[in-house]
Amino acid sequence: MLRLALVFLKIGVAAYGGGWTIVGIIRTEIVGRAWMSAEEFAKLVAMAQITPGPVALNAATLVGYRLHGLLGAAVSTLAVVAAPVALSLLIGGFFAKATKSGARLTEALKTGTIGLIAMTVWAFAPAAVSSWLNVAIALTAFAVSAFTRINPLWIIIGSGVIGAATRAFFG
Repeated sequence: MLRLALVFLKIGVAAYGGGWTIVGIIRTEIVGRAWMSAEEFAKLVAMAQITPGPVALNAATLVGYRLHGLLGAAVSTLAVVAAPVALSLLIGGFFAKATKSGARLTEALKTGTIGLIAMTVWAFAPAAVSSWLNVAIALTAFAVSAFTRINPLWIIIGSGVIGAATRAFFG
């Protein structure tokens, strides 16, 4: 239980930029410790996406629950949010005093966020391009989101429906 708390405390420290920036790090920690297989982790991420709340928080809760039940879920959830909440309070007070240097810090955090998202894409890319259908759906979804004003939620739902329908008909 202590190891679970420490792992998610460490993940929480690195969890700036939103859920998808941290999924690659969570995957490295969870799969690397053999707490889950890569396939189980991919299913966990899918479950974390469909439940309300941030993906990283939901993933922490689900991993904790899977490993240690309700107490594990509570410990991992509290551990993953402890550092971000403390840092937000600390940095918020600091920014109130020093807004001039805040722009440089913001740019540095944006750069780090791009790197973390790239790490997540790299981790999931082999499974995503495992078939021509996945690639076609992904490229179509990208083109629709880049060149139209269609709400991304509809693009996600449409991609899921198209993927499920084609797999039902073509296996």
